[in-house]
Amino acid sequence: MIKFFRKIRQDLLSTGKIGKYLKYAVGEIILVVIGILIALSINNWNDNQNQLKQETTHLQNIKNDLKAQIKTLDNYIEFQNLIIEDSKNIIHHYENIGGFNKMDSIYPMLNDLIVRTTFINKNISLSEIINSSEINILKNKVLKRKLLEFNQSVLTFMNTTQNNNTNLIDQLIVPTLAKNSNYATFGYTNGMNNFLEKNGGRENITYLKNNNLKNGLIQTFNDPKLSLELINKVVIRYELASLQKIGNENLKEQAKDILIAITKELDKK
Repeated sequence: MIKFFRKIRQDLLSTGKIGKYLKYAVGEIILVVIGILIALSINNWNDNQNQLKQETTHLQNIKNDLKAQIKTLDNYIEFQNLIIEDSKNIIHHYENIGGFNKMDSIYPMLNDLIVRTTFINKNISLSEIINSSEINILKNKVLKRKLLEFNQSVLTFMNTTQNNNTNLIDQLIVPTLAKNSNYATFGYTNGMNNFLEKNGGRENITYLKNNNLKNGLIQTFNDPKLSLELINKVVIRYELASLQKIGNENLKEQAKDILIAITKELDKK
């Protein structure tokens, strides 16, 4: 093709047809420019198609992760409800019985308060596209902002949960409960046992049947100083569980809202 165009130029020049040559040269330049523009358009179209496929893949992965996160949040909410109910029952018993007496129904609830959960971030795909800056591929700016805000909310809540677990539950509450509870005889409540078995494959435990342990603990529990310390820590555990539940519920609402937005966005593709 190049030889063909070169021959035409040479023929025009050799015959002295300068005007026709110039027109031809201009025409040839225009053809070259058009060819370049077509090539660029094809490249841009290919790039857009690749980005569209990549965006769709990212959105689908994020959607799957959000579903998994919502499932774990439901789990956490169920757990916090157990702790809240146990704490309320212990406080109610303490107020109405006049201290820590008639404890058989209360020991398992106190033992439940030793258990706590670790928040797990299921949003791996979202974290990856944020860290790699591929989140900029997303064309929906509102959705992009929601995802960034959700990611920050998850990280903040995860850190708060870890700090509460370490500094308040593990270091402040658990030592008192573990030291003075009667786990060896009573273990956890049925509700907590069912939760643990459902989530961790925990086997049932056969507990000791020793009345001497119970009798000794009644005197220990009703020491005024220990009694006050213990009920204060039950109240703190109740407040922590209530705050954790609110945090889990807020994250769940955010996740559900984003899930709807992603589904609508994928339906457009």
